[in-house]
Amino acid sequence: MNKGYEIFTKNGRRIVKGLGHYEPDRVYDCRELLKKSAEKYKDKTAFMWKQNGKIVTKTYIDIDHEVDALGTALHSLGLKGAKIAIISENRYDWGVAYFSIINGTGIGVPLDKYLPANEVENLIQRSEARAIFYSKTYQAMMEDISRKNTTLKYFICLDEFSTIVDDPRFITMKSLIHKGYELLDQGDRSFIDAHINRENMSILLFTSGTTKISKGVMLSHSNIASNVTSVTSLIKVLPNDVHLSLLPLHHTFENTIGLMFMLYKGVTIAYCEGIRQIASNIKEFKVTILVAVPAIFEALYSKLLEGIEKSGKKGLVEKMKKVSNALLKLKIDVRRKLFKSILEKLGPQLRLFVSGAAPLDVEIINGIQSFGITFLQGYGLTETSPVISATSFFVNVPGTVGIPIRDVEVTIDNPDENGMGEILVHGNNVMLGYYQNEEETREVMEKDGWFRTGDLGIVDDNGLLRITGRAKSMIVLNNGKKAFPEEYEVLLNSLPGVKDSFVWGQTAADGDVEICAKLVIDKDYLHDKGYSIEEMGEKLDAEIRNLNQNIPRYKIIRYFVMTFEDLVKTTTLKIKRPIEANKMKSYIDKAGLEMRKLHKSFIDE
Repeated sequence: MNKGYEIFTKNGRRIVKGLGHYEPDRVYDCRELLKKSAEKYKDKTAFMWKQNGKIVTKTYIDIDHEVDALGTALHSLGLKGAKIAIISENRYDWGVAYFSIINGTGIGVPLDKYLPANEVENLIQRSEARAIFYSKTYQAMMEDISRKNTTLKYFICLDEFSTIVDDPRFITMKSLIHKGYELLDQGDRSFIDAHINRENMSILLFTSGTTKISKGVMLSHSNIASNVTSVTSLIKVLPNDVHLSLLPLHHTFENTIGLMFMLYKGVTIAYCEGIRQIASNIKEFKVTILVAVPAIFEALYSKLLEGIEKSGKKGLVEKMKKVSNALLKLKIDVRRKLFKSILEKLGPQLRLFVSGAAPLDVEIINGIQSFGITFLQGYGLTETSPVISATSFFVNVPGTVGIPIRDVEVTIDNPDENGMGEILVHGNNVMLGYYQNEEETREVMEKDGWFRTGDLGIVDDNGLLRITGRAKSMIVLNNGKKAFPEEYEVLLNSLPGVKDSFVWGQTAADGDVEICAKLVIDKDYLHDKGYSIEEMGEKLDAEIRNLNQNIPRYKIIRYFVMTFEDLVKTTTLKIKRPIEANKMKSYIDKAGLEMRKLHKSFIDE
C-alpha cells in the first residue's frame, strides 16, 4: 500500500500530488458510467424512496432504459444541443432527467431548489435554457414564468398534472418516456448514438449567491469522469452499501459523489424524505453511508449525547471509550460490539460518514469514530468538480482534509512564515471557466492551468492539507497577524446553548481591530435551563474567557452579542458574511455605540 501522495518541486513551487491507495476504476464519460453500471449490476436496486408509506425501488437496468427513452424523446422535440434546466427535490426522476440531458442531448443546468421565483427566472435567462424539468412543487412558479418567458420551449413536469394546463409547452416526463420507448422500438438511435465531446461544456452549475453575483461554472464530462475515477482510488465503497441522499442534487458534492460515484460503484441510493426523517430513514433504508454537511453531523451527535446523558450512562460510556481506544492501539477493534446499543439507536448498519463544505469540530469526528463509524472529510469546490482532497481509511487525521485525490496536484501560493497561503489546484477536474465571464475566469485561472481556490491553507510534510479560512473573510489585525472567523466559529458552536455563530473584525475608535462574535442562542436550551438572557450572557462570557486562555492574547474574542435570529446563509449552509457584517455595522451605527458597550447584549433583529 503506497502512502497515497508524492511531494516534489516544480517551477519553484512545492507540489503535493495525489496517488490514491487503490487501483483506479477508470471511466471515460458520464454515459459510459451509466452503461457500465447497468451492465455490471443489472437488476440490483439502484434507487429507493418512500411513496405513500411504502418503499419503492428502481434497478440499474431501469434507469439505463428510462434515460435512453427520455433522451430519445428530447431529441424528437428538437432539443439536441440545447441547455435544459432542472429544479426539483432530490428524487429518482431528477437523475433520469439529468442523464437524459448530458448523455447525448445538450447541456444540463441544475438549479437550486430553494431559489425564489425571480432568481429562477433570472438564471433561466442567463443560461439561455430552452426547456426545464420541474416537480409539481414548482407548478405555479412555472406557469407564472411561462407567461413572461419566451425562450423556454418546453416545461416538463416530473409528475402528473393535478389540474388541466392549457398550454402545449407543458408536458409530463412520463408521456415523454412513453414516446421515447415508441421511437426506440421504431429504430430511432439519435440519442443512443449521439456523439459526446467529453472536453466541451455539458454541465452549467451556478454557485451560491444572488443571480447578480453567482457565477456559472462550466464543467465537462472529462471533469466529472476524472473526479469519479480519482475518488475510486482513494475511498472504497461496496455494492451492498446504501447511501442516504440528503444534500441537494444541484450541489456538485452530491451530484458527483452522491449520484455519479455511488452509481458507478453499485451502491444503492436512498432518497431522504426530509431533515426531520433522517433518523427514521437511516433505519428504514438500512443506510450504511451518510454524506452530509457539518450541521447534519453536529445535530446527530448532539442527539446521541443527549440520549446517553438522559439514560444516566455517560460515565460508563466514557470508561468504555477508554477501554476500546486502548485496544485499538493494539490493533484490536471491539468498538461496534462494545457500543452495539448506541449504534442500534443511531443506525445499526452505519459504517461511513463523509463530511464536506465547512469545518467540523474535531471532537465530533473523534466522538463518532469512537463508536465504530469511520468519519472522513473532503474538500472541494464547484469549480473542481468538486473533490480536491479527502481523508481515507489509511490517512485519516481529524482537523485536516486529507491528501489530494489521485492525479490532482495542490500547492500553496506565496506561503508565509507558517507555511500558509492560498490553495492552488491543478488537474483534469478543474473547470473550463465561468460562463460568459472571461474577466472572472482570468482572475482565478493561471496560464499553466492552476486554479486559485480563494481558500487559505497549509500542507504539512505528510502531504496533509489543513484549511485555515477563506482569503476574503480573513481578519488582518493591527500587528499584521491573521485571524480566521471559521476557526472561532467551530469553537463557539460547541458551547452549550449556542446554535450558531458569526465572527468578524470590528475596527474600534482607536483604530484597533477587535475580534467580535454574534451568537445565535438556542431558545429551547434557555427554556430547559430556566436561564434569563442576562444569565445566559454571563455564562457565555465565562465560557469565552475560558476559550481565550488557549488563544494568543492579540487575537482573543473581545466582545459578543446574542440573538435568536438565524444567520443568513446560502442553500449549502455557508454564512453570507458580507450580509451579516453589514447587518452588524448598521446595528452599531444606528445605536451610535461601540462594540464594547454592546458586549453581552441581546439584539432583537
